Amino acid sequence: METAHCPDDTLICSRDYEALPLVTLGVILSALLIANGLLFRTYAIVMESPSWEAARQYGMPYILAEISVILYALRQRLDIKYLWLKFPIGLRYCVLIFVLTFWIGGAFYSEYTQRAVTQNLIFLVHPLFACAVYHLVTRVDASARRAFVLALSSGLVIFCGMIAFAFLEHAPQSTLPDHLIEWQYAIPGFVSVRLFGAICAAIFCFMFAQLLLDEEEGHKRRLPYIWLTLCGAMTIWSGTRNGVVGIAVTAVILMTIFRLRPIGFKSVILLFLSAGIATVLAISLIPFNDPAFMLLAAHDSATTESISGGRASYWAAIWNAYQSVPVFGAGPYASYWIVPDGAAKHVQPHNIMLQFLITWGLPATAAAFAMLTCATWHAHRVGLNHRNALPFLAMLDSLLLMSFFDGTFHFAQPLMLMMISFGVIFGAAKLPDRRAAALEN
Repeated sequence: METAHCPDDTLICSRDYEALPLVTLGVILSALLIANGLLFRTYAIVMESPSWEAARQYGMPYILAEISVILYALRQRLDIKYLWLKFPIGLRYCVLIFVLTFWIGGAFYSEYTQRAVTQNLIFLVHPLFACAVYHLVTRVDASARRAFVLALSSGLVIFCGMIAFAFLEHAPQSTLPDHLIEWQYAIPGFVSVRLFGAICAAIFCFMFAQLLLDEEEGHKRRLPYIWLTLCGAMTIWSGTRNGVVGIAVTAVILMTIFRLRPIGFKSVILLFLSAGIATVLAISLIPFNDPAFMLLAAHDSATTESISGGRASYWAAIWNAYQSVPVFGAGPYASYWIVPDGAAKHVQPHNIMLQFLITWGLPATAAAFAMLTCATWHAHRVGLNHRNALPFLAMLDSLLLMSFFDGTFHFAQPLMLMMISFGVIFGAAKLPDRRAAALEN
């Protein structure tokens, strides 16, 4: 039985259920990373089997893991009705508007009705998973966070080995479809190297905040710099520019709003050394001089179109196409078929606003943004009073920032990280923050 502070932080209450330690979440994420890599291996933009490609697009291992945690939380007395009644009345109306309208475009206007309806139903799993994490988390202290980092870092090290194996021990090109290897799609379990880079950037932000928080709490350790170097190198190696932007903006937020900064000149030097080593490693390991893995190629700064990676014209095409389905959208994957012939086609619009609009339409988008804005605002208020939550807030901020340039709000892997972040942050608000209490006294 767990003993923890009640939600009002005034009483001690007993909970007759088993908690979900942060280290378990770290193990789950590492296991999913490895399992996804083993299940979905390809050297092309899509897998040969349509059913396996659909499972990869849905992120089925991640969805099944989230459903398992939800079922476990229900067995441990998760009360959805109680959480619903805790929502402000305005948020409850937003939920109702969203639930009543978000599915209509996919059900009636999509050219891929079955896949669109399935993707919409799958999306509902994620907020329920966040509620389950919120219910089950009871420790977000330094030792719990370090255990989470160790579990996640161990998985990343194994996954680096899997990437190396996939690149070095691939089948002969003559045996592959079209006799071609598209290296940017060869990351095991990821639809592209960009999504991999976004995940690495989010984990980097978590580890950066965790390192600074450790130092603030008086724990001088060197191992976190190794993990930080590893994540930084993988982000740069992936060529994910929006990941680098997400890291930079998140670091500014941490150091200005939350005053989480390196302690001492030695820490600053070690951070710069880590960044330098990560950059050298990433550049030296660019596979086959493939420009897809380069943060900046020679032609990238020539025009607005090249700087944005082709997003400027693509976003314009999506916006124009949205005008034909403004109320209810056209369902998930609409960006692949609704744009005119000759325009770029992707499974998602690479922008959260356009994604919501083209997928769900205006009423559901307005409701979804109201809920997301409210949750993000309150998450930052929690971070101001419960510094234990700051690493998860850093991971959340980076993913939200990247969602304006990529599909972090479309794919299951980054969505799971976001929901874990929301769940742990609001779960931390139920627990005492000794440092904040000491400052107040």
